[in-house]
This record gives sequence, structure tokens and C-alpha cells, in this order.
Amino acid sequence: MATKINEATELAIPLKNLIGLVTFTAVSVWAYSGITERISFLEHNMAAAVTEIEENDNWIDEFAPPPEVQDNIKRVRELELRVRVLETKVDAETPHGYGE
Repeated sequence: MATKINEATELAIPLKNLIGLVTFTAVSVWAYSGITERISFLEHNMAAAVTEIEENDNWIDEFAPPPEVQDNIKRVRELELRVRVLETKVDAETPHGYGE
């Protein structure tokens, strides 16, 4: 016949086992809290890193040198072309064997 459980039901458990169960429960709760805290911390750091990476990527994609820099690049390119033309003229006018 099945035993019915009510307010008057008594359980006998050794104190050693009860302390072990309470300790196990406390350690489990502490470990779970530590793990969830660490996961939350890592997720927050990853979200911050992703945000910073996206900002840097947008800056790189949208970067355009200032007009002064663009103008200097054009002027340097023109000077390079002039120097090349002058070097070609000097090479054409110099007899072979001299200036090398």
C-alpha cells in the first residue's frame, strides 16, 4: 500500500548528507552566477568591439583626403612627369658612355 505524505510525515536524513546537499547547492549556485557573469562580461566586450570596428570601417570607407592634400598630390604628380621628361631629354642628348 502506498504511503501518503502529509504534514505529519517525518523524514530521517543523516546530518552529514544534509550538510553535503546544502554545500553542493551553494557551490552550484556560486559557480552558475560566476559563469553567467563572465558570459555577460564577454558579450558586453564583444558588442563594444564590434561597434568600434564598425565605426572604424565606416571611417575608412568614407575617408577622403582634404582638398589641400589632393592638390599637393596632383602637383607632385606633375613634377614627377616633368622630371621624367627632363631625364629623357638629358639621356637623349648625352652621348653614350658619359653620365652613366
